[in-house]
Amino acid sequence: MIKFLKREKTLKAGKITLMLFLSFLVSGVSIKINNESVDSNVIQAYTPNNTEKVSDQDKSNEEVTEAVKEEISQVDSFIQTNEEALRFFANVFDMNYDDVIVKIREANTNGNSVIQNNIGYLVNANNEVYDFGSVDRGILEFFLYLENTYPEMVTYDYQPYTSGNSDYVAALVEYFSYLYPNVDHNVMLSIGAAESGYYTSSSMLYKNNVYGGMSSGGLITYKNIEYGVMSYIKKMSESYYAKGLNTIESIGYVFCPKIENGVKTVSSHWLNLVNKAMNVYTEELHYVSVAQLNDLLYNM
Repeated sequence: MIKFLKREKTLKAGKITLMLFLSFLVSGVSIKINNESVDSNVIQAYTPNNTEKVSDQDKSNEEVTEAVKEEISQVDSFIQTNEEALRFFANVFDMNYDDVIVKIREANTNGNSVIQNNIGYLVNANNEVYDFGSVDRGILEFFLYLENTYPEMVTYDYQPYTSGNSDYVAALVEYFSYLYPNVDHNVMLSIGAAESGYYTSSSMLYKNNVYGGMSSGGLITYKNIEYGVMSYIKKMSESYYAKGLNTIESIGYVFCPKIENGVKTVSSHWLNLVNKAMNVYTEELHYVSVAQLNDLLYNM
């Protein structure tokens, strides 16, 4: 009986010991698992955030890179698309084409997006960007800006017009009238025709002067026929039409005046010549691109 009780106590003690051991073992595993679970949660919470930050930075860098590429590609695309017009105006202004391209690239840096009608990114006194209304007018204004700002770029190679192609000269009048839309191209053609014998006067064409523009030294000489015609239309646009002088009579009153009995008036002879030419030039604008001018010049 005593032995049985001792054995029972021993068994109970063993059970207790075993339960304590199992409890400790299970507790230890649980702690280990929990620790691993906590560590895993920490990593999962940290890693995505860290990855997101790196991704945002990479994305920002990529956006900047793409913006720069886009800016460059826009400039290259403009140059490629308008190469014929750019080369035309480089010849008109006697400038090296490659030097002009450098200036175009300089004007379209610092985050300036390409403005098709103002490739030079020219602004007024209030720092407002101009819209010149057409790509070719924007190119012309950029060359005028270069001429005034960088005179060293101009070579001043005088080329008298001796080819005798009066149709080409008249087409130039149309084209530049298109670039200065406030003028009437038929009036411009008629005044030029009246002054230059319908663009055939060798003495005037030799000086690349189709409108009889005068200076203190006499008939003005322009460096080439394109520059001479451009100067004529530009002058009429800015000094006549822009000031409300938009009829043959009002233009003639300033451009070709005559004093009769002490009273200033328009020359009747000049007025008759221009009105006669107006009966010849009655069509809508036809030559509105450099490509058309080149086709006329080289394929006749």
